[in-house]
Amino acid sequence: MPYKLFVFGSNGEGQLGISSQDIVHSPVLAPSWPAEHNIAAVCSGDNHTLFYTSSGKIYGAGDNSKGQLGIIPNKSAERKRVEGFEELYGSLHFCAATCESSAYITNISMFGGVQEGVLSVEGTSHWGELGTPDVKSTEGQPREQFQQTLPDAAIDLAAGGWHYITILSNGEVWGWGKSRLDQLGSKLSSQQKVVRPTRLDEAIPFKPVKVICGKEFTYLASTPAEGKHYLLGRDKSGLRTSMPSHIKDWKTIGATWHAIFVLFEDGNLVAWGKDNLWKLVPEGLPSIEQIAVGSEHILALTKDGTLISWGWGKHGNCGDLTKLEAEIKNDMVSGLWNNINIPGNISFIGAGFCTSYVLVETA
Repeated sequence: MPYKLFVFGSNGEGQLGISSQDIVHSPVLAPSWPAEHNIAAVCSGDNHTLFYTSSGKIYGAGDNSKGQLGIIPNKSAERKRVEGFEELYGSLHFCAATCESSAYITNISMFGGVQEGVLSVEGTSHWGELGTPDVKSTEGQPREQFQQTLPDAAIDLAAGGWHYITILSNGEVWGWGKSRLDQLGSKLSSQQKVVRPTRLDEAIPFKPVKVICGKEFTYLASTPAEGKHYLLGRDKSGLRTSMPSHIKDWKTIGATWHAIFVLFEDGNLVAWGKDNLWKLVPEGLPSIEQIAVGSEHILALTKDGTLISWGWGKHGNCGDLTKLEAEIKNDMVSGLWNNINIPGNISFIGAGFCTSYVLVETA
């Protein structure tokens, strides 16, 4: 099945995978996307984007001035900006991105059936994001130089503004990076930053299978059948005190910088956290099939196939807002949503730092 990728939002460094320009207000075709690849996940930093395909390949675009996209294959190590999609790596299982770094995990089988997760991080470290002490930048150096082994295979990986969290198949939760606001658990917060992948010394009351990170918090969930959840981080804007009693039958979980969103199998969407700038879930929202949660906006596909968006839309990431101009204050699409017209059958939606991505099946 061939695909086309439409993109819109902030693009000052080419992070949309097209030639750089400040703002792309309406969806445009990204011609360099390889038509044979479906997208499984989008991971976004400040100005760079990682695209994880269903076949395990990583494509990258955007800012590479800090080495966050590594050494582009067959290109100069000095390439500071990638304005079209470049294949970076293959045979990976997970990727994630902080503001100025990228992390990858590959699960490998050892003798005797033992599995390990091989981790590599590239880019710049402000709070220990690289997971390697005394290394501030990997710019111009191959990621293999910084690989390290986790004690078991990974089942999930996520990143906040300056921290990473991975869940291992044995149920352990490991993290590194900024820790001063309890995002790696309260017992590690006194260290300010954790510079090596470290098992979190936190009594999580269930075996998590999913992790989502906001700017400075970590949210863990059990299987949808159990519906248990747990927050690491401060109780800012009611992130902990407003948690529902359970999230049974969850389908998709995401986080903006300051709020948590849970989509359920029945199409209902709930959210809690910071809501003083824009209403997290508009009233009368139709039943939702897919959501993509960006740093400060939501992209959603309704069950009838309509693409909508709301949140902070200053950078075009909510699409062209001309028709809603009278109802918008301070660039906030709040209490309503914007309809976005993209022709074709939408198979995937993604959102990043003021960026939006829509993959469409073509005949």
